[in-house]
This record gives sequence, C-alpha cells and structure tokens, in this order.
Amino acid sequence: MSKRIIKGLIIFTICFSLVLGASSFFFNSNSTFGNISSNMNKTKIILFDIDGVLIRPPYYFSKELENLGYINVVESLNSFFNGRDHHLCLEGKADIEKIIIPFLNKFGWQRTSKDYLKQQFQFESNYLDGNFISIINRLRKEGIKCFLCTDQEKNRAKFILKKMNFQNIFDGHFISYYIGYRKCHDNFWKYVIDELKKEFSDTRLGEIAFFDDIQNNVDTASKFGIQAYLFKDIQQFRKDLNTLKLHKNKKPNFKLI
Repeated sequence: MSKRIIKGLIIFTICFSLVLGASSFFFNSNSTFGNISSNMNKTKIILFDIDGVLIRPPYYFSKELENLGYINVVESLNSFFNGRDHHLCLEGKADIEKIIIPFLNKFGWQRTSKDYLKQQFQFESNYLDGNFISIINRLRKEGIKCFLCTDQEKNRAKFILKKMNFQNIFDGHFISYYIGYRKCHDNFWKYVIDELKKEFSDTRLGEIAFFDDIQNNVDTASKFGIQAYLFKDIQQFRKDLNTLKLHKNKKPNFKLI
C-alpha cells in the first residue's frame, strides 16, 4: 500500500472521529429536562391557567355587585386585586379573609368577608368553559398529562380543587399559594420543573406546553424552554393546540363548539 493511500486513510479516520465526537456532544447536551428544546418534540404535558382561560366571565364580580345596587365596588376592589395585598395572599403570605375587609367596607358590604368570597367564587364558576374540560378529558385519555398552573389564594384554591372538582379533572396542580411564588417569578417555574422532573424524568422541557392569558407569565415560562402560548380567544387556542405534536401518527384536530 502506497504512502499516499495510508496518509489518506489516516486523515479519513481522524475526521470521522471528530464527527462522532461532535455528534455525541450534541445529543448528550440535549439531556432530559435540559435547556435545549425542539419544536419536533412530542408534547407530553400541558399546563393550563384558570382565570381568563378555563374560566372567562364577561365581567368581574365587582361589576355584578354594582348591577345589584352597590356603589364604587369596581374602584374599591380593583385597588385590592391589583395591589400588593392581594399578591401576598396569592403567595400564601397573607389571609384574604382579613386583609380584604377594609376594601369591602368602602362600598358598604354588610356581611362577612367569607360570605363575599363565597359569592365571588360561585359567580366565577358559572363561566367555566365546558368545552375545555372535554378537550382535557380527551387529552388525558390519549396519555397527555394535564396540570393546572395558576395564581390563587388558599380559599379559592380549595374551592377550585374540591367544589369544582378540578382535583379529579386534572392530573395535578401548581398553585402559587402552595408554592410561595406567582407565575411571573422564576422560582415558580423552577419549582414546577423540579416537580415534573421527579415524576416524569424522561420528559424534556420542549415537551411541555403552557397556556396563559398574561404575556408576562408566558414570557417567564418561555425563558426555561417551555412551549408557552398566550391565550387570546377560543379560535387562537384551537390553532395553537393543533400545532402541538400530540400524536405520533396523526395531526390533532381539536374543535371547540
């Protein structure tokens, strides 16, 4: 064998080894729950927000109270629900039954804060989209895990899980009250990812989808490699859901009536 042929074989062997090494590095770096995600991943887990997604009242309960004759309810309660006091309740750092009382007094609420919360929860529950529940049932039957992913204080969290039976409708839940952080915080998502990793160790971040109606929550989840979608309306949700790779052999076709 000539020296030229031998030299060529040596060069080929070296190049082939380098290619194998680079390929090994790429696939190893895309490890389970790594930061690298791919749109080609089959979606295995979907996280759903509640308010503005599953439950969509035409207006807030404060408006309903004004329709019943109370005055300045919207202004009084907006200052609470959009403020720091409510955020503390959502993170389990304050009791809403106590902290909301001054805001109820502003518009002349005569009953207890517990009575107010009960009426609000019941009002909102009337606007649960049953079509979403049908889709979630179908997804679960096809092996896709469905979780609640929501900011709630303890009273409403219990109402949603027990009274509305969400504890049986979904495979699990991630609720800010129990976690100690809201969805706009990185620590919320670190907790979610750690918990999912324990139960579904073979799932990558790119195989998790999330639907929420608040852009900041979507952006925060996206930073971690989760497929996060902004919920705008039913039509857009249907389009987004159908883009997910949910099946191995067929394209999904979820329709909402």
